[in-house]
Amino acid sequence: MIHFLFVAGALRERSSVESAELQLTHELWGLRTALIRDNLQGLLTAGSCGLVYVLKAGICAHFRIVSSILPFDQLDDLLKDELRNETRFGFIRIQLLKRWESSPGESQALLQKVLRIPDQAELARRLNLGMHALTQEEYEAILKVLG
Repeated sequence: MIHFLFVAGALRERSSVESAELQLTHELWGLRTALIRDNLQGLLTAGSCGLVYVLKAGICAHFRIVSSILPFDQLDDLLKDELRNETRFGFIRIQLLKRWESSPGESQALLQKVLRIPDQAELARRLNLGMHALTQEEYEAILKVLG
C-alpha cells in the first residue's frame, strides 16, 4: 500500500501553518500542482493515508484519504475563494486521525533516516515538490517514532 507525505508550503497570502490549518479544518487536502495530482492519481489506493509536513514547523498531522481526486469546481463557493491556490489542481477529502507538534529539525532527521536520504539538500528538494510517496514500511516507521 502507498501512503503519502504532503508538504504545506507558504503562499503569498498565508503562511505554511495557516495553509495546513485551513485545509485540515475543512477536511480536505489540496493538490496545488499538476505533478502532485498526476502522481497521486497513479498511486492512490483504498486505505491510503497521508502525513502533513509543514515547512518551518515539521510533521504535524496524520489523516485517512476518504475520496478519490475531486476537481476544483466541486468545492463550495466560499472554499473556492478561500483555498484557490491550495486546490488549483483538485483536492481529496480526508479524515483527520491525529495531530502532533514536532520541530523541523526533528522531522527532517526522522525523514532522512526513514527515507534513507542522507543529503539535506536532496531532502529539501523532495519536500519542495509538495508530495512524497511512502511505502508501508516507511509510513509505519514514521508513525512509530511520532507515537
